Amino acid sequence: MILGAGHGPRIRRVHVVLPPRHRLPQRVVVAGGPGPVLSAFLERLATTLDVPLVPLSELAGADEVATLAAFDGWVTTAEVEGARPLLLDRAELVVVVLGEDPGSLRGLVRRTVRRLRADAAEPDLAWLDAVPLVRPELDVVRLVGPAAIEGWLTALA
Repeated sequence: MILGAGHGPRIRRVHVVLPPRHRLPQRVVVAGGPGPVLSAFLERLATTLDVPLVPLSELAGADEVATLAAFDGWVTTAEVEGARPLLLDRAELVVVVLGEDPGSLRGLVRRTVRRLRADAAEPDLAWLDAVPLVRPELDVVRLVGPAAIEGWLTALA
């Protein structure tokens, strides 16, 4: 309330300025080893961001990848080497999801078992080292282990 000089009390409205809600990324490339951890993460991320989940394995060729990249919102995987440049050019975020620390004993055992299985290939994540060189402004989030994954998804929501 502001008191006026001889005019009685005047009420002044004060508008509270709330900090802007952070903008959620709308185009996200996700990298990681295939399996239930990655699948569950992809589904939850797409649901949280309210964008479609489009695995690259479901696209037929460069034309469909270019069409996907042109959309305003998507979550996709990064296993197809030829598709990465198109997607990274439009991506707002790259997320690396590892179910466990590859240097831990459990991670070493799992990696050894995957290498012994003929049908399981170790994902090549070396391309991630070049992301800061190609797109320095693009954030790369690395999530290792269930606690980090859950904490990040919870904070995002």
